[in-house]
Amino acid sequence: MVRGTVKSSVKLALDARRVAHEINEDLSDIAAEATAEVFAADLKEGSEVPRQTAKKVRPTTATP
Repeated sequence: MVRGTVKSSVKLALDARRVAHEINEDLSDIAAEATAEVFAADLKEGSEVPRQTAKKVRPTTATP
């Protein structure tokens, strides 16, 4: 019975990780679309140089 519980826990953890990865990809897509819309709006306004948005620095984890 313990073996089945461990398998279920591992599967649940892997599924949660996969879903989190998919959500992150979706959010990245939304952010890219929003950035493109802002850029296009700046160009329509006749701005010579579209506004620069600050980039967020993401912490990275080192893998051994």
